[in-house]
Amino acid sequence: YGNYNTFKGKGMVNLPLGENAALRVAGSYLGRDGYVDNLTTGNDVDDRDLYSVRATLAFEPTDWARGWISVEHFEEDDSRLRSGKQLCDKDEGFDSFMGIPVSAVDQLATSLGCEDAPLDQSRDRVNSQATLAGGLGIFAGLLNGDVNLAPAISDLRKIESAFDPMYQADQTLYSWKAEADIGDNLLLTYLGSYSESSVVSREDYNKASASLTFNTTAGPFINPALAPLYPLLFPGGVVTDPELGAANSFRTFDLSGGNSEQTTHELRLQSDYDGPFNFNLGAIKVDFESIDPYNAEDGYYVLSNALTALTQINNAAGGALFGGNVPLDSGSTTSDGASLFDLSLNGDGGNYFRSLSPYQLESFAVFGEGYYDVSDDLQLTLGLRYTDDQKEQDIVSTFLFTPQPAGADPLASQGKLKADFQEITGRIGFDYTADLDFTDDTLIYGFYSKGYKGGGINPPQPAGANLFPQTFDPEFINSYEIGTKNTFAGGTAQLNLTGFMYDYEGYQITQIINRSSVNINVDAELQGLELEALWTPADNWLLTANLGLLNAEVVDTYGIDVLDRTNGRADLVALKNSSTYSNCVVSAQGYATVLGAIQGGLLAPGSTLGLCTGAFSGQEAAFGLDGVTVTYTDSNGDTQTATALQPIEGDAKNLDGNSMPGAPDMTLNLAAEYTFPAISNSNWDLTIRGDYYMQSESESRIWNTPRDGLESWSNVNLSILLNNPESGWGVEVFAKNLTDEEVITGTYLTDDSSGLFTNAFLTEPALYGVTVKKSW
Repeated sequence: YGNYNTFKGKGMVNLPLGENAALRVAGSYLGRDGYVDNLTTGNDVDDRDLYSVRATLAFEPTDWARGWISVEHFEEDDSRLRSGKQLCDKDEGFDSFMGIPVSAVDQLATSLGCEDAPLDQSRDRVNSQATLAGGLGIFAGLLNGDVNLAPAISDLRKIESAFDPMYQADQTLYSWKAEADIGDNLLLTYLGSYSESSVVSREDYNKASASLTFNTTAGPFINPALAPLYPLLFPGGVVTDPELGAANSFRTFDLSGGNSEQTTHELRLQSDYDGPFNFNLGAIKVDFESIDPYNAEDGYYVLSNALTALTQINNAAGGALFGGNVPLDSGSTTSDGASLFDLSLNGDGGNYFRSLSPYQLESFAVFGEGYYDVSDDLQLTLGLRYTDDQKEQDIVSTFLFTPQPAGADPLASQGKLKADFQEITGRIGFDYTADLDFTDDTLIYGFYSKGYKGGGINPPQPAGANLFPQTFDPEFINSYEIGTKNTFAGGTAQLNLTGFMYDYEGYQITQIINRSSVNINVDAELQGLELEALWTPADNWLLTANLGLLNAEVVDTYGIDVLDRTNGRADLVALKNSSTYSNCVVSAQGYATVLGAIQGGLLAPGSTLGLCTGAFSGQEAAFGLDGVTVTYTDSNGDTQTATALQPIEGDAKNLDGNSMPGAPDMTLNLAAEYTFPAISNSNWDLTIRGDYYMQSESESRIWNTPRDGLESWSNVNLSILLNNPESGWGVEVFAKNLTDEEVITGTYLTDDSSGLFTNAFLTEPALYGVTVKKSW
């Protein structure tokens, strides 16, 4: 039991069932209050309420056969936060460019939401006009600009969420094992499992209260022909959203969920001969499937009353905006009294974003490893593995604002994407037991391994879009490792040292694009050293140290940084696409020319909003820009040329030499403990232990921009254990993160349509408590 009302329990009992069987029942529970304060509801959130129970029946009917069957169930129902606090250095946009004024409507394309800045300087709110919902809310007449005008709350453990997050997960796992001795030297083993799991969570997307309410009369940027519909649909500025309820303020929430099933079968044959050669042969098969479009909890949703309002305007205007009627969800509540978040939805509405990736995997592998004892001191190992991965995903395009004829099914599969991968991998190495004068025991080992991780299929895109590759390549690694393990001074000291080099081809990383998590490939090289030391300098003392040194760099890779699409070039400008709210880049000269035409009355205000959609591409001659081009580098590292009014994705950076994410140059862990045996001549021992951990600076993305930098940090823990081995009782008092450091340990960057904010993940706060143990 500890602070934050933490209660953690573990227990297990073994029950013999005759001479040849036994039953073990085990369970665990964790409950605690939240680490985060929701200032809107007044509740603490990000709490934990979860448990797991497992029953295992083991049996040995004969002296040559044995096995077990196990059933485990896990369940969680709490307010766990799926994403951390939003961090942003607000991009205010600009009202002039190269000395040319930018009209009010054209300014709507000038802010990208957030600018690149170090995390400790990114404590603003995102500019909502640069987000899909906030920007389209302006064109629906609900808003006039950014709604996030109030100062941000700098405390990383305080949020403003319209409701407390919900997180529910459960899993049931059935597993079994059977072993049979074949003669005296062979062991045949079969392992199998079947699991069902589900998870669903919902959150306030921005976790920040809007500073402004909706307009009571239509704002200035609505299509004038549609303005008369505004007071009829939204009286007093109140939007009645069938999922999010009735409100006169900006609401954007998300919902993430998935159900999955998995079956595995593994068969192994292992030898134990007295001679120099032994082997381990096997095969494994995995079948996995997840995401059912007709299960409304599956997939990823972004819901906003601004998106619903634009849909309602379109439908009231006979489909004028989107070319036809866009149906709302067929299962959601439509009354004025709709709840804040109506989970009766069927998942088929066109008034919200829903990404679906119904996925199936069939994987089969055969493997074998041989061990040859050249001598009593030297063993050679050779292993090979063949893997066949068959992946399949139904194409269910996102259908936000997509007109549907009566009776149409937007959830129906539009085909299948398939990706097949077959690879042979393996390893070769040695273990050598050396006889050295200055050690008691020494093992020297070295291995080369070739590893493989299958490629796959990225999430679906809107029909006709090409925002990212539909598939991604496999990941390969050539691993070289050499090391030694040593004991000294009669076993009172140990020293282990390992050196390694990993050469990655197609290392898989994720990036948020179009509100979806997309895999991309980069090449990388890692070199490092790991040192482990243990020493008992005197009776009752134990000292340990672990040191890691790492150099992890991207190699031979180009990429477009969504935080800096222009690559810092003054001859390019990044703008907002006012329909999809993704970002693009055009030449600064072309942009300035269009602005000048607007100022001269040759083009209507708002014409620059079409630049990202290519509205003026090919018309350069009419603007006096014939022959004006810009060169840029694409994501493959190739030089390309664009005309003055041609939108491009951006100018790619050469990432060679950049640090890999989550790879600090140094980690250090030190620990010391001392035991007072038989205190006061009793059966109780008292052990005091202290731990210190630190890691150096690191990066959260391969682009290594100021926003990506993670500061170095350290942690100190202390525990005092009172233990009675004879009675089985033990009592431990502990304190973790004694200095109560609040450290950002990781981040992820959202996409253009969310305004390029960053979510931060933190260390746990200072924790203290007491643990009681009893064994029989």
